[in-house]
Amino acid sequence: MNSLRDITGVSDWISGMLLLFRSPKYSRKIFFTLEGESDIRFLNTHFADERIHYDSPCSGKPEVINAVQLLRSHGKQNVYGLCDADFDILEGNSYENIHFTDCHDLEMMLIEGGSFDKFISEFLKTSILRIHTLEDIRNNLKESIIDVTYKIGILKWLNFKNNLLLMFKGMKYDNFITFVDFSANIDIDNYIQHILDRSPRKPPHCDFNFLKKEYQLLYNKQADYKYVCNGHDFTYITMMAFHSEFSRDKNITQEKVESHLRIAYSATAFQRTNIYNELSGLIDSHNI
Repeated sequence: MNSLRDITGVSDWISGMLLLFRSPKYSRKIFFTLEGESDIRFLNTHFADERIHYDSPCSGKPEVINAVQLLRSHGKQNVYGLCDADFDILEGNSYENIHFTDCHDLEMMLIEGGSFDKFISEFLKTSILRIHTLEDIRNNLKESIIDVTYKIGILKWLNFKNNLLLMFKGMKYDNFITFVDFSANIDIDNYIQHILDRSPRKPPHCDFNFLKKEYQLLYNKQADYKYVCNGHDFTYITMMAFHSEFSRDKNITQEKVESHLRIAYSATAFQRTNIYNELSGLIDSHNI
């Protein structure tokens, strides 16, 4: 539930944007509402265009969707939103004038675009390459972390589908994730129990047996991992992996992992995405 402070902040931001639109400098620009400042920095790096202005209430996805609707209700028909897809693509959800990331979120787009391979090359101790090939390490790490992240995502998707009020924020990954050499592993039973133990608002029927059964049914659907895997889970597990003997920086933080993934992402990779094509198409359609 949003706090009064959050609601007031978004309301003030919308008022500020309406004032901005009155300026001749901004009145004809295509306006993209984003979820946060890191999204603004990313798009200003990979799709800077004088005909587009990126801004954000620095709030959640529902607030972005609502902000776009409110701004358009004031006659601003050049306003659009860009949000993480989350589970909406899997659920077939869409929102008018809202565009989604190609993957579950921006971080997964970076990983799919080759940034993770570059990250490994940068932070792996070169002495390890006398024992293992870089290709083997990359493949083992990426495939195993995707597998673990996918299995984490299945329970999150189940929670989204059924509004189970499970609490994932602040979960202790090391309660259910282990590493053997360059492979991440997850204990599903420990994971489910860990989430249950920290979810006081879950409905009465939501016990271990219920979750395990529904989890397996959803897992059996074999949904596309790009829409199931949460990029922040992936980057946290990557951080855990690089707190080991093969890392050049055993104290690396999740923030640093994500920063390096953004830096490593290439313009060419972005130009292959649906988001790039959609942004380009909007510019053409407005004929600015």
